[in-house]
Amino acid sequence: MRGRSRQARRAGQVGQSRATRVRRTLAILVLLIAVVGNAIIYATEGENVTLTVGRSMVLDTGRPIARVSLTSADIADALVTSANELLINGKTPGTISMFVWDRSGGIRRYEVVVQRDLGRLSTQLQELFPGESISAQNNGRSIVLSGTVTSKEVVDRAVSVAAGCVDKKDDVVPLLQVQSARSNQVLLHVRFAEVSRTAMTELGASFFTSPTGVKQTLGRVSTEQFPSIGFDEIKYTKPLGWAQDVTSNSGKFTFSDFLNLFLFSEKYDLGVIIKALQTKGLFQSLAEPNLVAESGKEASFLAGGEIPVPVAQGSGGTIAISVQWKEFGIRLNFLPQVNGTRVHLKVRPEVSTLDFNNAIVLQGFRIPALSSRRTETELELENGQTFAIAGLLNNNMNTALQKIPGIGDIPILGLLFQSKAAQKNQTELVVMITPEILPNGSNGVTPNLPRIIEPYLGPPKKTFDSPPPAFPSVAPRGAAQSPAGAPAVPVVTPAAPAVTPAAPAETPATPVAAPTAPAAKPDKAELKHQEKAAEEQRRESERLKKEAAVQEKRDAEAAREHAKRDEQAAKEQAKRDEKAAREKAKRDAAAAKQKAEVDQAASDAAAKLAAEQARKQAEIDKRQQKSLEDAQARLKAAEAVYQAELAKRGSRNQ
Repeated sequence: MRGRSRQARRAGQVGQSRATRVRRTLAILVLLIAVVGNAIIYATEGENVTLTVGRSMVLDTGRPIARVSLTSADIADALVTSANELLINGKTPGTISMFVWDRSGGIRRYEVVVQRDLGRLSTQLQELFPGESISAQNNGRSIVLSGTVTSKEVVDRAVSVAAGCVDKKDDVVPLLQVQSARSNQVLLHVRFAEVSRTAMTELGASFFTSPTGVKQTLGRVSTEQFPSIGFDEIKYTKPLGWAQDVTSNSGKFTFSDFLNLFLFSEKYDLGVIIKALQTKGLFQSLAEPNLVAESGKEASFLAGGEIPVPVAQGSGGTIAISVQWKEFGIRLNFLPQVNGTRVHLKVRPEVSTLDFNNAIVLQGFRIPALSSRRTETELELENGQTFAIAGLLNNNMNTALQKIPGIGDIPILGLLFQSKAAQKNQTELVVMITPEILPNGSNGVTPNLPRIIEPYLGPPKKTFDSPPPAFPSVAPRGAAQSPAGAPAVPVVTPAAPAVTPAAPAETPATPVAAPTAPAAKPDKAELKHQEKAAEEQRRESERLKKEAAVQEKRDAEAAREHAKRDEQAAKEQAKRDEKAAREKAKRDAAAAKQKAEVDQAASDAAAKLAAEQARKQAEIDKRQQKSLEDAQARLKAAEAVYQAELAKRGSRNQ
């Protein structure tokens, strides 16, 4: 019993101690909540801080600083320099918030505004554009230009100047108003004037006999400056032996050109061809393109077209033909710039025409050349001033004289054995331009349109009624079953106009009483109209079939002609290729023969040179051997003399 009571007392003490600890914990929590709730201090509004990009300033908060926070460090940053002071640095344009905590827990919020320094930009705009009202303002990362200017060119230049103060030119917002006192539209008049004159004189003569000759003699006299007569298939027979008379002969004339005068005497078998021709030509061209453009904007004008030019691409067996288009006609490009009453022009006029005289034929394609007159320049003119920007004066003269030596130098008679050709060409070209600043409200060149030479469609020769409706109207049922005593009301159907759309299938109508006989007449008329329409449709279908057959026949004929031309072109190309192959083989054989001859000559020359060198070497060796023998003989003679002298001296000494 005592043990149980002790355990009960201990359990009660433990429970009391636990309750005491819970109460103490709750009291502490309540105290902390009260203390913390009374310590929260909301941020108070501070002053606005304004600074420029790249500049710094010192801010005195008036209280000891515990912590600083900025919403964006890319726009500005802050550095604590002392207990109460902050150093703020501006980086990029923008507006951010800065929170400053003091040591007592208070918070102050500052609005930091970073702007660009536009004072220098405003000074530059006033110095560069005097007389213009331009002001610059900050708007976040952008610069806004406002005011009034005299022209659009000033707007573009001011934007270019302000672009140096921002990262991108798009950050400059131009809100400048252009005064409407002066127009910036330019009308350019261009005149191409060309005159070309040609003159040609040709004079010459050629004398000849018949193909059978005169008294068994053939002859022809010509300077070869102009085409002369030729002889072909000349045949003759005569007895064997020298200086025998011809018993029979035959032949033909060949003419490449009859020239101007052809005379032949069958009695005397003599003839003459005379070339006497004088040609004069005159060509005059005048083109006047006009074009309107805004100042500072390039304009382009083309009156002409484009010609297809086939171009071969690839090599070997993979050659593909592509088409390139070349422009021709009257082309005008110009860029005007209005400066007060003067116009600065960058102009490029061109006139080109198709020249079939210098055309080339490539694989069946006839490609014409282009005769062009083009100029490009940059100049400045007054309003309405005409100036010749290009000109050409070209005079050419070609004279050729051919004669037979000796007899052609004889006075008077020698003129018959001479031929002369002279050609003169004279070309004059001038290009003139006239700029005109169009005033406000100008009508341009003329408000009138070109007059029509021919009407588009003449008056109709015959008109037809509109076709009947697809579903004819049916008389109401009540009309057939009306009582006999009812009054008869005729049905009135409006007549169809000449050209109207088809009537609807069913037209609502008010039932009226009408006799049966009048109701049947419109049905017959409609049937008649239907038959007539069907007949016309049948005729039209037959006509279309005939036209289709004719067109098909034409297409077949054109296809055959095209195939024939292609076959002919293929044959000609094969002939040309075969001829080229033969000529190439002939050239290769001649080159090989020439190379063999050169090699043989080189080998012969080398052998001859080797023999000559061997002979010279033998002579040199022979001379050297002779020199050695002479030296040996002289040495022996000297030795003999020396021995004799020694012997003589020995005999004397004895």
